[in-house]
Amino acid sequence: MKTEEKVSKKKSKALKIVLIIVAAIVIVAVGFINLTTLPKYDDDKNVIYVGSMVKSKTIDYQDESGKGIAKNPIVKIMQMVWRFCDDGDKSKHAKQNPPKDIELISDIPYIDDGNYYHKLDIMYPNSISKGDQLPVIIDIHGGGWMYGDKGLNENYCRALADKGYVVFDINYRLVPDVNVNEQIKDVMSALKWIGENINNYPCDSDNIMLTGDSAGGMLASYASVLLQSEELRNIFETESADINLTALVLTSPVSYMKDGGWFSIYTKPLWGKGYKNSKTYEYMDFDKILPFAKEMPPTYLITSSGDTLAQKQTVKLYNLLKKNGVSCELANYGKEYGKSLPHVFSVLQPFEPAGKDAIDKELAFYKNAMKEKVK
Repeated sequence: MKTEEKVSKKKSKALKIVLIIVAAIVIVAVGFINLTTLPKYDDDKNVIYVGSMVKSKTIDYQDESGKGIAKNPIVKIMQMVWRFCDDGDKSKHAKQNPPKDIELISDIPYIDDGNYYHKLDIMYPNSISKGDQLPVIIDIHGGGWMYGDKGLNENYCRALADKGYVVFDINYRLVPDVNVNEQIKDVMSALKWIGENINNYPCDSDNIMLTGDSAGGMLASYASVLLQSEELRNIFETESADINLTALVLTSPVSYMKDGGWFSIYTKPLWGKGYKNSKTYEYMDFDKILPFAKEMPPTYLITSSGDTLAQKQTVKLYNLLKKNGVSCELANYGKEYGKSLPHVFSVLQPFEPAGKDAIDKELAFYKNAMKEKVK
């Protein structure tokens, strides 16, 4: 009996030690996450654009739609993940040599409320002559709906502008400051501003390509339908915009946030704490959005074998569009360049051989869509 009691006490002691160690690990992990996700002021040169990690002395970046999202443990962990993604992206950008002969007009407000996330940049070649009108590209950056600003895609946009285009590079507010529905509203407000001001710049307003990568691809795909449907705009409570798309280019779009497999554990909560009771709940996947479209623009999709986040979603979206008679092409890169290419490689690495090839092909698709449009 005494031996059994000793064994029992040893087991109990061991369990306590294990629980103490686990508790200590949890406390350290929570402390580390909270420490690395502390917000900075928007005028700090070291500010990192991750949702709820930017604060202002004059602007309230958060609104009611984002209330409670940050308490989701997955969202909190992802704040830290995106914070460290910022380090990697800045390191990549520092090694790149983007075109310098570009006219860059920065920080134009598309909503004049002082909010940094309601600003856009415009860029085009310095070499244009007076009276030139260049085809337009509107770009929406990715970042898991929680990360990034227009600066994240600046080098990619410079690469596009250098090819002879006017490029609009837009910001939108980030989760968990707001929910995804508010981001859709931001995008539509930016498109409205562009439609109203496009003739103030050297733009061919008859030829507009909308593009986005990852989360930005989702926002671009939704915007392409919202532009066509008053009924859908009423559901999402967005503005209309006087823009007709010649082409749509989607790089690794995550357009299935409700039925996106394991990834939905992360994406569904981004629609807000009470998303199941929202009137947009049934429209979290693009297949529920597509029926509102009168006619989808010609669509070009890009993904790769190393795109673990969105290759399946991109192929799924391509098959949906093809099934519904949309003129579309899929560039699904394998190991043509000696290795599996990562998620949104053409946006992150626009000056590498694979990135250059992807950009050349998407622009060739756009040029062909322009030709087909005048037939």
